[in-house]
Amino acid sequence: MNNKKKILYIISGETGYKKTDEIILRSLGNLRKLNYKSNWNYINPQLLFNLIWCNTIVIWFASFHAVPVILLNYILNKRVIIIAGGFDVANVPNINYGAMRGKSRAKLGKWLLSRAHSVVAVSKSNRQEIIDNGKVPPKKISLIYNAIPESIITHTLKKKNQVLTIGEINEETYLRKGLDRFIKIAKIMPTTQFIHIGKWTDKKGHRCSKTIDYVKSISPSNIKYIGFVKKDTLQKYFSESKVYLQLSRHEAFGVSVVEAMSKGCITIVSKEYALPEIVKNYGYTVSSITEAVEKLINILSERESNKKKIFLDKFSITKRTKSFEKLFNT
Repeated sequence: MNNKKKILYIISGETGYKKTDEIILRSLGNLRKLNYKSNWNYINPQLLFNLIWCNTIVIWFASFHAVPVILLNYILNKRVIIIAGGFDVANVPNINYGAMRGKSRAKLGKWLLSRAHSVVAVSKSNRQEIIDNGKVPPKKISLIYNAIPESIITHTLKKKNQVLTIGEINEETYLRKGLDRFIKIAKIMPTTQFIHIGKWTDKKGHRCSKTIDYVKSISPSNIKYIGFVKKDTLQKYFSESKVYLQLSRHEAFGVSVVEAMSKGCITIVSKEYALPEIVKNYGYTVSSITEAVEKLINILSERESNKKKIFLDKFSITKRTKSFEKLFNT
């Protein structure tokens, strides 16, 4: 046990992929976690003691919650690994998205990334954003795909002719996750059932009905907005849905897309950022509403199907664990 790494894991808010990484990191060493839920948490007396204790620091996202750690580390000089997997390195002007859009926020992000010994990218697309926007040297970046708990294709329920999408709904995700596109397609296909699952929040992730009320007011009756569901219920919807539709304008990875593929969904995604890379030849990429509708009609009428064997090994927990272990030992 004494030879194990002492890992300090720092996050800002819980998500499924962060919990998966917690499991992975615990398997590689003794782990302590700090979850900064608000700005007040940044003043945490435990931080200094944990920094002294650890020999490796892993931080999800190059953002404000990383600042106290990086400042103290000027003195302690512990190894820092930042997983830069999304908003922190994005710059998407057409939807006003990404920390690299604002001058002060971009400077902060670049400084944080410059102080990391290693930066983890979760896709090739994300890696390019880290290089282009974060100005990180390529040799400092390790590509380690996100993982899902089940990377084997499993589904036991009979597939229904329904179209599923997953994502939080708030004023920021409405365009980024392509919910407007989802609604347009549902209006064109009024006899098809469309289902949306995900939290209804504000931009800070707090429960809020403002955006969902607007979304429901402009949506046709063939869209069901179910809200947040527990894992078992989510897996049921994946298993019984024939199509998973994700028409995002930006994704650094796309965990829900991989989960959908693992449950036998035929995936249709936009040709933007990481999505084509994740789906590859196992699903379909589209560049317009018209093309998406055409694919959906063909798939749901069974004029077109995806019978290719899907390999999700590179998205497995085993693969991500081995990659982190290799990174820790270099």
